[in-house]
Amino acid sequence: MVVNKSRLKQGSMVLAVVCAVWPWAAGAFDAGKMEDFKTTNVCKYCDLTDAPLGGRDMRGADFQNANLSGAVLVKANLGERPMEKRTLVSNFEDANLRRADFSGANLHMANFTSAYLREANLTGADLGDAVLQNANLKGAVLAGANLKGAKVDGAKWDDAKFCKTTMPDGAVNDSGC
Repeated sequence: MVVNKSRLKQGSMVLAVVCAVWPWAAGAFDAGKMEDFKTTNVCKYCDLTDAPLGGRDMRGADFQNANLSGAVLVKANLGERPMEKRTLVSNFEDANLRRADFSGANLHMANFTSAYLREANLTGADLGDAVLQNANLKGAVLAGANLKGAKVDGAKWDDAKFCKTTMPDGAVNDSGC
């Protein structure tokens, strides 16, 4: 059997590149950014794709333009953080939150202006007084969520699932039960 050394060398090179890139190709979050976030509570323009953030107290966190696609935020506290003379709220403005899991999360007063929440799980989440203006909530699950007082002008709700959902005006939406 004749072995083509050039092809063997080329195959070895491809294998080396694939092995070097493999961890990033899986869509893993940036561990360095995660550590920075833990100390500063700021993650602007960072990538926390699929990050395990559930159960954490992240009140007042700033995720402006961050990618949290697929992040697990189950029972995370992302509500307002009272400060000396002002209230600091979590900021998800323009963030990519596609398929993020916010089940049971405290998102009271959080800013989701123009956020991409397509197919996000917001089951039982407290979004009271949150800002969801121009947010994309297509296909999002909002069963049991509280949206009372939320600002929703321009939000896209196509195919969103409502069941026992308290709407911004206080009415309960059971259309998807």
